[in-house]
Amino acid sequence: MKSGRRTLSALAAAAVVLGVVASCSAGPTGDENATVTADPVIYPLSLRYHGIDVVSDVPYGSDRLQQLDVCLPADSAPRTTSTPTVAPTASPSAAPASSGSRPAVMMVHGGSWSHGDKATAAYRSVCKYLASEGFVTFNVDYRLAPTDPFPAGLDDVRRALDWVYRPATLDTYDVDVDRIGVFGGSAGGNLAAMLAVEDHDSPAYADGDRIRAVVDLSGPTDLTKRSTEADGVSAAFQRKQLLYLGCSSYDACPAARLASPEYHVTSETAPFFIGHSTNEFIPLWESQHFAATLRAEDVPVTFVAVQGSAHSIAQLDEAMSKRVVTFLRRHLG
Repeated sequence: MKSGRRTLSALAAAAVVLGVVASCSAGPTGDENATVTADPVIYPLSLRYHGIDVVSDVPYGSDRLQQLDVCLPADSAPRTTSTPTVAPTASPSAAPASSGSRPAVMMVHGGSWSHGDKATAAYRSVCKYLASEGFVTFNVDYRLAPTDPFPAGLDDVRRALDWVYRPATLDTYDVDVDRIGVFGGSAGGNLAAMLAVEDHDSPAYADGDRIRAVVDLSGPTDLTKRSTEADGVSAAFQRKQLLYLGCSSYDACPAARLASPEYHVTSETAPFFIGHSTNEFIPLWESQHFAATLRAEDVPVTFVAVQGSAHSIAQLDEAMSKRVVTFLRRHLG
């Protein structure tokens, strides 16, 4: 039954890409498909932000890259004069009581897992934009390949998420434990998606499913040998994937499947917003197949195919930015 549903979902996703579905249409589980044409301007970069405070370089671990920034909505401020300390090893004890009133988003930057920075103008502007829309936003750095290959980056963003869920963090930044999502672009989209599909296995809290919503823009979702076929990624990007995976080839690389969200979806996975351009260097079929896999498990998906080659947060023109915010408000309240 599920294989049949998976096939139908894949066909539906393909129809969207071909432009058969040209406007937003809601499915029985509240999911949507759309094909849009993006404006070339990154909308969050075009705005001026008044009253948005940024708490910079808060450590969530001991490594110099295990730091994050916190972008705070204009009418909020940390409740204490000092920021929460580095997170200890997560405890499998009961989840913390909801101690705050605000929704929050944890952002993960892109850069092919080998470069990038939370403080670049583009990612800082997205952080401020989400804060201006009412979300306490945690903008995360993490260790990079090839110095620190998989699973170091994933371990770091998981640790950062554990830090966000600490009672001290929730209290300091007035965050509601039941209203937290994740956002990532490119390699950050891969890491955000991995967090979400594995969240039910988290040892940190008994209930497991902490993440309530996921935004994935151009995230690679299948890093296996499948991505090297004729319709896959370029030879240059294959080399970047292998450096991240810590493998010399795809023929003997168990990390490839472990690092691919496509192979870890369950019915407990949080709702997804997936944005992907029709002619960018991460092939569209990766997000198509991933959306179909999510839907086969009855996970609500908003899938937006963007005409052109805009990659990752370059998709965030005014209309797309508002789509993302609408999705986050729908699922985080």
